[in-house]
Amino acid sequence: MHRLFARVARALCAATVPLLWPLLASAQPPAESGIARDTRTRAPLACLHVALVDSSRHAVVHTVTDSGGTFVLVAPSAGIYRVAFEVFGWEQLLGPVDTLRDGEMRERVYPLEFDEQPANGGPTLADLRRLETGDWHSASAANPDADIRFPKSMRGAATSGSVLAEYVVDERGRVRSESWRPIASTHPDFLAAVRAHVPAMRYQPARLNGRPTCQLVRNQVRFEWVGPVPAVTLLN
Repeated sequence: MHRLFARVARALCAATVPLLWPLLASAQPPAESGIARDTRTRAPLACLHVALVDSSRHAVVHTVTDSGGTFVLVAPSAGIYRVAFEVFGWEQLLGPVDTLRDGEMRERVYPLEFDEQPANGGPTLADLRRLETGDWHSASAANPDADIRFPKSMRGAATSGSVLAEYVVDERGRVRSESWRPIASTHPDFLAAVRAHVPAMRYQPARLNGRPTCQLVRNQVRFEWVGPVPAVTLLN
């Protein structure tokens, strides 16, 4: 009798699981996931800030990619969303518009290419910081000038120039030296001056949901002549 009861119970459970699965799936919130890759190098973009934005371009969820460039963003509810990729101070890159239903997961590979120049005509860096929510705060330079020296070789001709580089700032506010990558430079001597000071750069780390996190940072260093003396300024 007990054996018969056990067999009946197992049969009922096996029949119930397929019936309940659609209900369980529909009860789960929708999500977007994917892999962020550099378009030119095909390398995964680690520690990149990713946000899920609604139809009003309001960010509802934030995360950062892992070492393989992968991410998952769980939406608060069904609706219309896009994935936004953000490097502070640069033009935001947006994925396609998705209409997500409960229990639905969208997965894509995102080839990304940010501009070589900072965003023009948009909010200032100070405005961008004020727009950040309580869930996400970008890293900020603790020593903005970073004591980068204007190269002696460029002083005689009073030559101006710039260097654009990309790197990861870790949870302690240190630049991961292996992540530092030059993107554009007007002269090798300017590039050498910036590269030499990478170990000394310090940041207040980014914060996600109140906890320090790594962040992919893109920075432009400008070497300019202001009056009779040279000046070095960091954009970000």
